[in-house]
Amino acid sequence: MQSTRATIHLSVFFTGVLLAMTGFLFSRALLTIGIFTLITNGFLQNDLKERWNVFLQQKVLIGISCLFFFPLLSGLWSENKTEWLNALLTKLPLLLLPFALVMQKGFERKQFVCFSLFWAALLFGGTVWSILQYLQQKEQYDLLYRFSKTIPTLADNDHIRFSMAIIIAMLLWLKLEEWKVISPSVLLWSVRAVMAWFVLFLHVLGAKTGLLGLYLIIVPVTIRQLYVSGKRQLAFVCLAVAIMLPVLAYRLLPTFKTRIHYVLYDRENRLAGIVSGDFSDGNRVLSIRSGWYVFQQNRLAGVGYGDIKTETNKWYNEYAPAVPLSERFLPLNQWVTSGSGGGIAAALLFTVVILLPFFSKQWRQNRQAIAFILFMNIIFLYECTIDDQFGVYLYSFFILYWHSSNRFKF
Repeated sequence: MQSTRATIHLSVFFTGVLLAMTGFLFSRALLTIGIFTLITNGFLQNDLKERWNVFLQQKVLIGISCLFFFPLLSGLWSENKTEWLNALLTKLPLLLLPFALVMQKGFERKQFVCFSLFWAALLFGGTVWSILQYLQQKEQYDLLYRFSKTIPTLADNDHIRFSMAIIIAMLLWLKLEEWKVISPSVLLWSVRAVMAWFVLFLHVLGAKTGLLGLYLIIVPVTIRQLYVSGKRQLAFVCLAVAIMLPVLAYRLLPTFKTRIHYVLYDRENRLAGIVSGDFSDGNRVLSIRSGWYVFQQNRLAGVGYGDIKTETNKWYNEYAPAVPLSERFLPLNQWVTSGSGGGIAAALLFTVVILLPFFSKQWRQNRQAIAFILFMNIIFLYECTIDDQFGVYLYSFFILYWHSSNRFKF
């Protein structure tokens, strides 16, 4: 029987999770409130000593907290203290969430199931909204895809983070399928229908991150899961469908077809050395080049997280002045961003942290959780994910969410 205080803390924990999940789609302020509700709740519980002892045994979680160290330390040599402080506030959940969520008494597998279904339901509503926007102005959006514009999405119209969230929802579904906990059958097949809808939506949206996640992560995990469970014929059917889907999407979905042609056109211009700032992948490569230049000039300690934008702008002014300020991003590679901000030690620390789950037996046994880690590590190659609010949330919160599932048994 839980004490009144324990019941209150568990209720606040549930509230924080709901606020954060909902806030991701609808309100940055609500997302912040949800995250700091979880943090405050974790630090105010009366099991801090036990929580600390558990935390010290979790190398993955310790590593995530350590990712805050170099951004904090770089304040000693960052000239732009305002930008540095903004970077720290964005990354603060990396420091505090691992301890706050290392354990939550009363959080059981049934709640994990409910929150996973709630996350899928939120995203389903978001995808329906996006498709309705598309259908209302279909010709216009089909044309905009020629200029790397996509249909609107929730999550502040960040189609990359939105598609990441869908892949996470699909991995959570695969975990629930493995546990065989979705009942009755009406609900089970409804959830499966939603997952099929997500597959269609990712092709309509055409976001490369979502499609990479689908074909490099979801499809292999699904096929393996079916094969291991003895459904070998269904696994081969799934493989055949996965091979056919891109062809069908290319023929039937104008947005997907236009997206493919845009990516190829972007590549041709990039190989030709055209630097205009008008192409998304080209801008991504330029951002990495700018960050790599800054890192090479400041290998030991970086320029400080407050001065990355200032220093990369100097590179743009000299080597790519045609790129407008609005298209001059932080280096879109997490290693390059870490190195340019905190030096080679920061990049090495980041490398160690993201590889830690692969050396943990507990994590390796959780196929969907380790697939999530692999998915995030792939994204780090072309995004500075943990340098923006949505990315920090998706990475830090869901690592801890998967961590909680490691202790649940079949």
